[in-house]
Amino acid sequence: MGTARLDVKKLAGLLERIKLDCLLIDDDSAMDHCVLRISSIKRPGVVAYVEYENAGEPRLVGMIVRPEDYAPEKKDYPLEWEESMKVKGPRLEDPEKIAAWIKQEFL
Repeated sequence: MGTARLDVKKLAGLLERIKLDCLLIDDDSAMDHCVLRISSIKRPGVVAYVEYENAGEPRLVGMIVRPEDYAPEKKDYPLEWEESMKVKGPRLEDPEKIAAWIKQEFL
């Protein structure tokens, strides 16, 4: 599964440190988009879906929070973000920036 060149393994490790679970649930064939499902025992009953778009600079990251039984389908992408941010600079720094943003917006 493509990750739009986002180091999902590193992001998942950073999120684990703050008690968040991260699961890659979707990508696209153009390799410029991926969606992650974020959950935490600190936020029971809800999950966050984080969408990462790497179609040039700036890269875009968006989030929606939904009940834990919600699961987006292909037809739902792109998601209608409730929160978003633009990521600039070296792509290698994206996991740290995204983890900090998720901590601020979801926890």
